[in-house]
Amino acid sequence: MKRIISVLFLILSGCSSVQMNGETRIRIENISSILNNCSSLIGKTVTVKAEYKGWDCPSGCKNPGITRSDSCIVDKTGCIYLMGTGKLNPIIDKNKIFLFRAEVETTKDGTCYLKVVKSNEVR
Repeated sequence: MKRIISVLFLILSGCSSVQMNGETRIRIENISSILNNCSSLIGKTVTVKAEYKGWDCPSGCKNPGITRSDSCIVDKTGCIYLMGTGKLNPIIDKNKIFLFRAEVETTKDGTCYLKVVKSNEVR
């Protein structure tokens, strides 16, 4: 499975989606697209390729304040928080690129964030 994911990353580096052998089509979302369409994505699972920043989040990144451990990810289009640590180590995994499968959620005040289902490091 990890080998398939690695091959998929190589193929996806220049694409927003890919279909292999007539099987599942995976669409890679960028962070700004998730933030701009958050209300229509609530409860849906998205796939994002981004750099894990742990607790070292950019100042413009809006913290949803779900847990004390909330962390964030960034790509070239923006920054979004993850609920908790996103199942990663905020110190060891910081600045590594991952492919995240996550559910889109919002707080009562409308702050969009991701609840990580699975993450795989891009090598």
